[in-house]
Amino acid sequence: MRSVIEMAVRDFATDEHIRNLRTGEWVALHDDSGRRLEGIRGRIGVAATTTAGEEFGIDLIEMDPGSAFPLHTHPGDHILYVVEGRGLVHVDGEDHGVVRGDSIFVPAELPHGVKTYAEADDPFSFLAVGHPHRHLTATDRMKVVEAER
Repeated sequence: MRSVIEMAVRDFATDEHIRNLRTGEWVALHDDSGRRLEGIRGRIGVAATTTAGEEFGIDLIEMDPGSAFPLHTHPGDHILYVVEGRGLVHVDGEDHGVVRGDSIFVPAELPHGVKTYAEADDPFSFLAVGHPHRHLTATDRMKVVEAER
């Protein structure tokens, strides 16, 4: 029988734990009712289960000019890191302008969303690091906030 410490040590799986976010297939994102989020796509990054039993992961999100995530909450906090472009991260009733190189902590329980500028020439892209992590194609990634839709 394995001890608790032995069970907490996890194996490193190269094909699962290394992923290039600049390559690979783009996947569509959907809200909690299954509606496709137009102009928003993602590339699936690495994810794994922590020793605490929760999933931790990272994904790349790209948004066309004029697109937006609906205001939502979800089970886990996340940190966003802007890779390219500029946009707005709405948290708890306030828009925060962000540009390439910015990072922002987003508390899961506060209504939040990401918007792009319609007049932008290029897409807005950011890394989303989440804990617990939800797969990009999962419809339980977010709960749209009805009162603020």
